[in-house]
Amino acid sequence: MRVSRPITVKLPPHGVLFAESSHSGEFEMAPRQDPYHKLLYVLAGEVAYREMDSELGIPVKAGSLLIVPRDTAHHIADREPSTLLLMCFHDAYAQSEDDLKELWRRLGDVPGHTLQLSRPAQQRLESMWRRAMFEWEHARVGGATTVRALAAQTMVLLSRLPVESGGVSAQARVLAVKVEIEETFYDDWDLDRAAVRAGLSRRRFTELFRQATGETFGVFLSELRLEHAAKLLQTGYHSVTGVMFASGFNDVSHFYRRFRQKFGKPPRTWSAEIQRDD
Repeated sequence: MRVSRPITVKLPPHGVLFAESSHSGEFEMAPRQDPYHKLLYVLAGEVAYREMDSELGIPVKAGSLLIVPRDTAHHIADREPSTLLLMCFHDAYAQSEDDLKELWRRLGDVPGHTLQLSRPAQQRLESMWRRAMFEWEHARVGGATTVRALAAQTMVLLSRLPVESGGVSAQARVLAVKVEIEETFYDDWDLDRAAVRAGLSRRRFTELFRQATGETFGVFLSELRLEHAAKLLQTGYHSVTGVMFASGFNDVSHFYRRFRQKFGKPPRTWSAEIQRDD
């Protein structure tokens, strides 16, 4: 239901809440200061955001995210009917681990507290938000832990991805997909999935990806998987089959062939020699 007033936010004991606010187009929030941090992602429409110590309002369009630290006096009003996805969390959560402290510090340093996300980043953020809502609303076993983990993943996503004012360009979308692949190369990636993620045709994505990396998509993906496989084999703690699976290869003969092409020996032989040399 669309509203013309702020939603009531009551954080649960575990300190993180994902919520949604759908506005009528007449929405205007009175100046407020919240005792918690919040990330506001504009899913649709456009709002104007202003911090009360500033005379300038910032237009925030769909695909953008606002970072509002606790106790920040601010004001939000619709410029057109909008839908906001919120992640609200206690400072105790943000300070609960060293990694979270650093992530929140980085987000707090973002100029203007506003990020324009590329489409791939939007898709990942929206997916995590949907998962968090599902976990919480269905009261699943481990739901609170999952929601806290998804909040951490959201902050990691925002801190790592190349998010710029020009982030909606085709080249920026390709770069965002490149970063995502570097972090999830072990998943079921192929050219079709990557092109769709960037919102481009296979041909255009292939062209821009090669410009950005100097490699074809297939070579880039294979190199990431092989380097990871070598690192796992070097530890001596994993079987060849386990390494193949963990690195994203699904065919034994293909894995052996590609590994030998890169390292000059089959994985088992290479691993044994590395262990002996160490």
